[in-house]
Amino acid sequence: MPDILTRVRRLREICGFPQEVVADKLGITQAAYSRLENGRTRLDLDRLDQIAKLYGLSQQDMIKRPSAELMKLLIDNPDLKDIWGGVTGDTVMA
Repeated sequence: MPDILTRVRRLREICGFPQEVVADKLGITQAAYSRLENGRTRLDLDRLDQIAKLYGLSQQDMIKRPSAELMKLLIDNPDLKDIWGGVTGDTVMA
């Protein structure tokens, strides 16, 4: 699943979030999130669903859509600030 892991990392980076912020939203430690992003921990469908929802996407979006399309969906999502509860990053959330 290297492509999906790249997408997970890129979504976080595009939003300007450090791993700690995403890990906190998922209820895991930064170290656990780092292992997930780097493929040292298996990304199961439940966790993928949780991550997708953080960005206002579906599991199917994450799996099937090209990365460029994911970025457009992310940027065009008016509810993203609500999903993150006011937490802001450098790019999309600013």
